[in-house]
Amino acid sequence: MEGLLLAIGFLGIICALLTPWTKTGTLVTLISFYFYFDVVGIENWVPLLLFTLGLLLIVFEILIPGFGFVGILGAALVIGGLYYTIGDIFQTIRDLSMSVVISTAVIIYLVRRGYSLAGINKLVLNTNLQAQNEEKAEEHAVILHPGLVGVAKTPLRPSGKATFGGEDSPTYDVLSTEGLISMDEPIVIEKIQGTKILVRSYKQKGDE
Repeated sequence: MEGLLLAIGFLGIICALLTPWTKTGTLVTLISFYFYFDVVGIENWVPLLLFTLGLLLIVFEILIPGFGFVGILGAALVIGGLYYTIGDIFQTIRDLSMSVVISTAVIIYLVRRGYSLAGINKLVLNTNLQAQNEEKAEEHAVILHPGLVGVAKTPLRPSGKATFGGEDSPTYDVLSTEGLISMDEPIVIEKIQGTKILVRSYKQKGDE
């Protein structure tokens, strides 16, 4: 039971990072981890703080790769937080192993459905692309907002690139909420969540 709750929590993190369901994934993660520590029972807040800090460091390592020691430290803190909570190294390994196996299977499934692992870094824009986009944005004054119509510059599977406001518009990383959208197909911004630009196919009245 405890291992399953822990696994569901990690799945929530994966959904929050790889799919458009950021809020849902975050909510599932918080609820699952709450019930996990509630079922196991904690005598003080230190293990929970270690576990939470460890998760934050792991997510930071995923979003901004290159600081390998940060991810290692985060993993160590997660293991330490679970061990001090459970008090049994074998159960700690069992719960973590179950979570890793299930999470890996889900990641493989999402990748095969088109949710590229590289899409995680959409929360942190590529430096070179960002610089180019900033220059073009200043020149052409493109302001992104829901309802803005654009064109898919690559197939959206569901992630890809698109432009808004004309051919000279900067290229943006977008995420389709409808699955596959073909290249050069008109799209419209459905919503913007932080740095995630969620789009759908745009159908004019005459095409409906």
